[in-house]
Amino acid sequence: MPAPFLSAPSRLSKHTPLLCGLALTRIIGWGSTYYAPSVLAGYLDREMGLGPELVFSGITILLLTGAFAAPALGKHLDVHGTRRSMCVGAVICGLGLATLALAQGPVSYLASWFVIGIGHAMTLANVGNVTVAQVMGERTRRALGLMMLVTGFSSSVFWPLAAFLSQAYGWRVAWLIFAAMQIVIVLPIHFAIPAYHRSPAVEAVAEPAKTVDAGSAPHAQRRGIFWLLALIFSASGLVSWGLPLNLIALLQSSGLSQASAVGIASLGGPATLLARLVDAVAGERFPVERVALGGLALGPLACLIMVFAPGSAMTAITFVVCFSAAMGVISVARATLPLALFGRQGFGAMLGKLAVPQNIAFAVAPLLFAVMIESMGNRATLVASAAIQLVGFLAMLRLVRLMRRA
Repeated sequence: MPAPFLSAPSRLSKHTPLLCGLALTRIIGWGSTYYAPSVLAGYLDREMGLGPELVFSGITILLLTGAFAAPALGKHLDVHGTRRSMCVGAVICGLGLATLALAQGPVSYLASWFVIGIGHAMTLANVGNVTVAQVMGERTRRALGLMMLVTGFSSSVFWPLAAFLSQAYGWRVAWLIFAAMQIVIVLPIHFAIPAYHRSPAVEAVAEPAKTVDAGSAPHAQRRGIFWLLALIFSASGLVSWGLPLNLIALLQSSGLSQASAVGIASLGGPATLLARLVDAVAGERFPVERVALGGLALGPLACLIMVFAPGSAMTAITFVVCFSAAMGVISVARATLPLALFGRQGFGAMLGKLAVPQNIAFAVAPLLFAVMIESMGNRATLVASAAIQLVGFLAMLRLVRLMRRA
């Protein structure tokens, strides 16, 4: 049983190997599912006639499956811990990826993504965050920040890896190798997660004053705060999962060449990672809700800069860096803000409930933004993006004011 009385530094040092392992499993999990189709889509189109819309519908199925599985799964994690779920999920992910490698048409292709979605829901995102919270105690915020920082390298690792494997051996072998990674690498790491023993009485005696256990949100206002969080994360997620997919085309339409657009768009990754690093290192000095408020303010401002001062490389750089930094801060807040407000008790159930509106927003975002750009144009889409993010900012401002009165 994890010792609740361990000091913060000893918790961090004791579990460093496990945290590094979990970071590796996140890179593999997100890289082999969310990022790999971007590289392998052309092969799927040529061999099975699957167009881009159908290829990326697999990601939509993955996210929607996770949304519907999350509430029940979250309650299970609070009672039984995450080790069993993550081990079973790794096996299911491996089976799903292997099935994907054997797909012969649209039906088997999309059915494979349903299987992967179940495994994905049992191993990544919320489940990994609950694992960190159950293991790290009061050091959870920093640990989550560092984990998400490392996860940002998923695309940097798996885009070139998927390209190399598909060119050298074919796309089917590439996904079979990704399936094998789940069994050979991910599963043993998940077995190393400590057994979880729910013991509220011990926690209450050992850490009576720790807000990380009880949370800072007043109990009478928690229902309203939950819906504010759902609105904040869904609004910001709608933009962060929809706009970046069209970023290069948007920059080109502002007058930049393709080479310039690609080069400037590539600055988004380092900006996101830098924002996550700053939050992980210095974020504990500030209330997480105020850090999130800053990120939510920066996002719409970045979009409006691009609207009112388009056409120059400097404007494009400012837009990409500011927008990506804002999204980096908010992505960390999605994991750390519910913990700060509601505490570790029931953390899995809380994240499970929040995952429903979030994942639905994530799932519809790519299609929604493709339609908006086609029907409204880039300039109007940027204005709409700013407006959607402003809704999240105003909701966050309301939450900050509620917490100030508490």
